[in-house]
Formats: sequence, structure tokens, C-alpha cells
Amino acid sequence: MYEWTSADSATFVLGMQTTNGSLNPPNIVKVVWGFFLSVSAIVLMLSGGLNAMQTEIIVSAFPLTFVLIAMSFSILKDFSKEMKKKKIIKQ
Repeated sequence: MYEWTSADSATFVLGMQTTNGSLNPPNIVKVVWGFFLSVSAIVLMLSGGLNAMQTEIIVSAFPLTFVLIAMSFSILKDFSKEMKKKKIIKQ
């Protein structure tokens, strides 16, 4: 029985993204991404252990905060437009 791990999921998603959304990316693409993910984890563990990995995760996720905030404002703006359209249609 094969169990999926986070690394398997990550390599699959990265493979899909780098092959223009292919639902079945080639194995070589997944292997290359797995290699890069493994090497980066090993380098971080050797350079500073768990603290280095935790810091790297926080630093790499920080820019996503701004994307999520922008998406929140965008969806609120669209909801506002939708409500105005519904009010116009009802009248």
C-alpha cells in the first residue's frame, strides 16, 4: 500500500505547475523537484538545524501574506459590486 506524504504532494503540485497544469506530470519532473526539495532541506538542517528550517518557512511564507490581503480586498470589492447589481435588478 502506498501512502502519500507532504513531499509527494509537493513534488506532484510543483510538477503540475511547471508543466502548464498537466494533471499527470512526467516522473522525471517530479524526481527533479523531489531532488531540489531534499537538497534544500538537507542544507538547512546542516547549516542550522530545526531553527533554520523554521525561519526559512516563515520567511518564504511572509510574502504570501500580502497576496492573501490583496485577495481579501478583491473579493470584498466584488461582493460589493454584486450587491449593487442585485439592488438594481430588484428595482
